[in-house]
Amino acid sequence: MTDTLRNILEFFKRAWTGIRMIPRVRSRHLPQIFESLTKKDFVSFTAMILLIVISGGFLLRQYVYGGTGTIPDYGGEHIEGLVGQPRFINPILAASSSVDSDLSRLMYAQLIKFDRDLKLTPDLALSLPEISADQKTYTLKLKPNLKWQDEKPITADDVIFTVQTIQNPDFESPLAPNWNRVRVEKIDDLTVKFTLHTQSATFITNFTLGIIPKHFWDGMNPGNFRLSDKNLRPVGSGPYSVREIKKTSDGTIKSLTLKSSDTYYGGKAYITYLTFKFYQDEQNLISAYQSRDVQSIGFIPFDNKVFLQSSDKSNQYQISLPQYQAVFFNLTKSSVITEKAVRQALWLATDRNTVINDVYLGHAKPAFGPILEGNLGYTEAAAKATHTDLTEAGQILDKAGWIMDTQTNTRYKTITTGSGKTKTETRKNLEFSLATNVSPLNVKTAEILEQQWEQIGVTVHLVIVSGSDLQDDYIRPRNFETLLFSENTGADPDPFPFWHSSQSHDPGLNLSGFSNPTVDKLLTEARQTNDTGVRAKDYQQFQDIVTQELPAIFLDSAVYVYTVPRKEQGIDLKTIIHPSERFLDVNHWYIDTKRN
Repeated sequence: MTDTLRNILEFFKRAWTGIRMIPRVRSRHLPQIFESLTKKDFVSFTAMILLIVISGGFLLRQYVYGGTGTIPDYGGEHIEGLVGQPRFINPILAASSSVDSDLSRLMYAQLIKFDRDLKLTPDLALSLPEISADQKTYTLKLKPNLKWQDEKPITADDVIFTVQTIQNPDFESPLAPNWNRVRVEKIDDLTVKFTLHTQSATFITNFTLGIIPKHFWDGMNPGNFRLSDKNLRPVGSGPYSVREIKKTSDGTIKSLTLKSSDTYYGGKAYITYLTFKFYQDEQNLISAYQSRDVQSIGFIPFDNKVFLQSSDKSNQYQISLPQYQAVFFNLTKSSVITEKAVRQALWLATDRNTVINDVYLGHAKPAFGPILEGNLGYTEAAAKATHTDLTEAGQILDKAGWIMDTQTNTRYKTITTGSGKTKTETRKNLEFSLATNVSPLNVKTAEILEQQWEQIGVTVHLVIVSGSDLQDDYIRPRNFETLLFSENTGADPDPFPFWHSSQSHDPGLNLSGFSNPTVDKLLTEARQTNDTGVRAKDYQQFQDIVTQELPAIFLDSAVYVYTVPRKEQGIDLKTIIHPSERFLDVNHWYIDTKRN
């Protein structure tokens, strides 16, 4: 036995003897006891006392907290960066802007909503709408005792006011096509009846609608509706309300802070503040994230690997979206792209894999038509028929009379007008413009398409503008030849709003101006039946026609990546309908915790 071990055993033997003597010790004996201790014994005695105190502390803590855990507590701040500027924090105007959609989703509850499993569930409604036997009448009842954020009651009058405002063309709501030819009437203070002109199997999804307060907006002139400051300081019904707006000297909104609302029917949100900071473009957003000016960002992956690197300080959610990116050909505008041979050649010259790999770093799927894989009516026929062949593309253009100018590498036709002495010949080049917004995703995709199409003698003039200018100056007036844009098809991918001829003009979403009587019939029939077999058959035939007519070239379907600090808990995201739906259960997110 070593001397060290012998000393340890001797120490504990003497300590045990001392402990056994404690009951016999009187306070008057303590001075004599301490005087009799050697220096070595005193150090050992002190160490033992400290050991007993520390051990007792651990035992006490275990006794107090043993068997308990942590639960969410109120407090904390979520700081997120967004690209763009808020204009309409208003659910009947917000659809055309991702920033407005995000903020509106936080500040307005919906009549019904999609849950994390993409199933419809009541929100402000007491239950899902009751549907009549002929499926033309929907009766919806609100929960009792609902309140706006100014403490006023939410009633059937607010629902009716919202729908009628959407229906009024003077208010220019992008939701108008969803509510056309729908009669809305009040049954009682909490009940509203909606009567459709024709049966619609997909109409129920329109109730995923945030409603606006009648008392707050009533009397507003339609011409002032979009200009009103009420769009930035709204009275909502959701889990958050506007607390503070910070602007630069020129009026640009720098940041907007929301505060958890006490009136939200679902209970006060755990995270007290949500602060959003706004940036001109993705590159500035990236810099802000890298410098920790913002802690959270949502994006579709593009050519910047910072977003694809995992971190021990953040959680990253990759979420599927029912959304495709496509090049839309404006068939109503006089241009070379109205010639089907040109569209066929462009289709054959388009390599989707290059776009997916170079722009989205592989985090996307190819899209081959208006019905995405996994959705009702999807068929593999379009995917199997899709291929890239520059030789075949060139042959189609040759046959259509487009001659290759080897010096300029641009194809052209000679157009002859008149006859005899009035006969004139003009050269018509195979060229057109491609409009898109300043998003790096779209800019890089447009540049790749320009290079691919150049190989078959096509000259493309890129038009890169801001998101708002693209909407106001190009999409709404249909003032483009070709357009690179994304469309979200929703949970029930009803193609009617995107491809029926009645939707060719703003605020309709038929961007190509595509018109086909058979397609109109198929899309109308499909939305008037609940027979999924019939709907699937109609959608398959619709997709075949679109594949043949080529009103658009479908490129890809991307994922949405949402990055938040690891300290933020309670987030449960799988598949969402729209990026703004990442906030569907934001009132359950939390940063702070406490013992239960």
